[in-house]
Amino acid sequence: MSDNLKEKVRLVDIIFENFSNFIELKDFRSFLLFTLTSQVPTNILAQIGLGGNKEVINLPYNPLFNIYYQKINLISAGSLIIYVKNEPITDKFTLEKDHQIIKNFLTANEMNLAFRGKEKFLLPKISDCSAYNNNGKSNLTIKVDDLFHSLESFLAVAEPNLLFVVDATNESESDILFTFNMVPEISGHIDQRVLKIDVFFDKDHKTRDKTYLKREEDYTIKFLNDIKEISHADTYKSAFSLILHVKSFSKP
Repeated sequence: MSDNLKEKVRLVDIIFENFSNFIELKDFRSFLLFTLTSQVPTNILAQIGLGGNKEVINLPYNPLFNIYYQKINLISAGSLIIYVKNEPITDKFTLEKDHQIIKNFLTANEMNLAFRGKEKFLLPKISDCSAYNNNGKSNLTIKVDDLFHSLESFLAVAEPNLLFVVDATNESESDILFTFNMVPEISGHIDQRVLKIDVFFDKDHKTRDKTYLKREEDYTIKFLNDIKEISHADTYKSAFSLILHVKSFSKP
């Protein structure tokens, strides 16, 4: 392994050194878009190759920690918790998809593209206890699987629906873009599980303040704050990724 490659892997190891199964997002809008990516059948993200198949969109809220969160169960490695610190957006248990509260966080284009059926939001109050099953210690270790040397290569090969970004605190340093390989590797240590990530070092900070990436048919890349109306040609010839800027890996 070259010294340059070793150094990059070392930097990733430092960032994820105290990874505790939690990823904090920067704002509620990001969290809502993340939720839509994973749960809604005919939304904007499903149209471009993302999404699930439910008409009920769950927004669990933990009132003890004041967080909205989603739990991603991993095979043999516990759970990832994606969360955002936020006061309750409503006291209601259900919200219609076109409620003004939802409109406050989504653009008009996203609203038009996001919903096609009878989707509604459910806001249960839940406290996840899985983090306490191992005495508060993480059994998940992050390791680099593939390190890409261009963003075009990353998007073409990894084809990430969700693209997490750790923004550098110093402008002279690179932002780290990563996506998870969701099937973890079983470690040789009985008390440790390994989850691999694919990584790209973005020295030009191209994703700063951006919400989406659009990869064209010729593999050129556009950085977007909003997604306009999508044609049938776009659906088949382009690929989109939702950009999620990480605020911290801290436990709430």
